[in-house]
Amino acid sequence: MKKVMTFVAAISIVSTVLYGCGGKDITTPAASGGGQRTESAVQSGEAVKFTITSDSPKRAEYCQLFVDYVAEVSEGKYAGEVLAASSLGSAADTAQMIQMGTLDFNLNDDMSIDGILDGKLGFAWLPGLVSDYKEADQYYNKGWIAGQVTKIMEENNIIRISSFCNGFRQVGNMKREITNMSDLKGLKIRIPSVASVESFYEKCGALPVSIPGSEVLSAIQTGTVDGLDNAVFNYVNQGLTDVIKYITELNYCYSGGCFVSSPKFWNNLSEEDKAMFTECADKASAEFTEYFRNTTDELTKNGAGSGQWVVSQPSEEMKAELQKIYEEIWEESKGKYPADIMDMIISGDYKK
Repeated sequence: MKKVMTFVAAISIVSTVLYGCGGKDITTPAASGGGQRTESAVQSGEAVKFTITSDSPKRAEYCQLFVDYVAEVSEGKYAGEVLAASSLGSAADTAQMIQMGTLDFNLNDDMSIDGILDGKLGFAWLPGLVSDYKEADQYYNKGWIAGQVTKIMEENNIIRISSFCNGFRQVGNMKREITNMSDLKGLKIRIPSVASVESFYEKCGALPVSIPGSEVLSAIQTGTVDGLDNAVFNYVNQGLTDVIKYITELNYCYSGGCFVSSPKFWNNLSEEDKAMFTECADKASAEFTEYFRNTTDELTKNGAGSGQWVVSQPSEEMKAELQKIYEEIWEESKGKYPADIMDMIISGDYKK
């Protein structure tokens, strides 16, 4: 919290310098939250300012796209400032700023936001909920899962206004091709700190290891781990394209990301302006999703085509074994998440 408040103070000072020295009487969201125009700002026709950031340079491009769409659709009524990616701290730091009202918008992934919500969103990426992009869009990005995630975020002072693709998690390693369950047995696989992912690999006979993402490359090079669990898209970010030899497209776990807003800003908007911001966020999210999926396909095809990677699919026998593991984890998750949510998952009614 001390770190967060330091960032908040720094933003407030910068905002005062930028707008105070220019003689513009505008209440800036970075300093106060809320995105309100002062009397003189309204009279002078100044735009309502809002702030937005992300946790990576690539995502920052889509923050700028969102800002541009808002300026265009609102005909200059709103003007956004894209703060440099990670300049305010970690993804968790910026999510807390959204809650506090010291940041107006953020582009983040659901798993990172879940880090400050005590795991309340974890049901959304339980293994086996969706199997392909069509189901991901139908149930996670737009359907029942999206509705539950949005509701829980709002209950925790975060307004979720769109959803984008953060990909399926695959298993990559440097030892052997994986097409059967026995191929996973004994492999040391780096995983994120997500309980259901850890349980999944344990039940598959692998040895899950939780280490920071920044240490994955050296861990693979030194043999501390044999491989990792991640979306292929992220292999590039972690510098792993040259060290991974085998990739199996398990598609066992999907997660999304979102544009979120602070209630302090959002609740001051008219219903018309809320709809406008949502429309712009949906449009920017759709373009990021298209980029993410096209890039993933291109990376996979090029890696396989060049002989750099062996890309495999699980056998039908392995798929049947994986389904049993999914159901075991759902049953074990009954006491961790609300009963009404787990009943929908176990019964399959979330797909109706």
